[in-house]
Amino acid sequence: AMIDPLENNLFDLPDYENTEDETFPPLPPPASPGGDDVEWAQANGEPDGDQQSQTKDSAVAPRKAVKRPMPKLDAQRLISERGLPALRHMFDNVKFKGKGHEAEDLKTLIRHMEHWAHRLFPKLQFEDFIDRVESLGNKKEVQ
Repeated sequence: AMIDPLENNLFDLPDYENTEDETFPPLPPPASPGGDDVEWAQANGEPDGDQQSQTKDSAVAPRKAVKRPMPKLDAQRLISERGLPALRHMFDNVKFKGKGHEAEDLKTLIRHMEHWAHRLFPKLQFEDFIDRVESLGNKKEVQ
C-alpha cells in the first residue's frame, strides 16, 4: 500500500504553490569598456524610447547571454606547447622498475598521461580525451 505523505504530517512543507518570490532590486551593470548602458537601462525598465511590454511574471526583460567561445580540443591545441611536445619531457625524471613490476610501471605511466591530458584539456575525462586524440592523430598537422 502507498503511504499517504499528508497522513501523520510526514512532510510538513510550506505551501510553495501559493508563496510569492522575494523581489530584489536589479544589480548595477558591470563596469565595462564601451559604456553602452542603453541595453541595461531598457532591461531595467527605464524609459528610453522603445519600452518593452512587461508581463507580470518577468519584471526584468531577458538579457542576451554573452557567448564565450568554448575552447576546443583540436589539432592546434594538441600540437601546442602543452600538447604532444610536452610529452617528450614528461618522463625525464620517472624511474620505471622494469621486469616484475609491470603493473606498477603501467600505473605510473598512466598517471603521468592523465596529468598531461588534464593540463592540456581539463574538461574531458581521460577516456574521452584519448578517443579525441586518436581521431586527431589522423590529421596531417598532428602527424
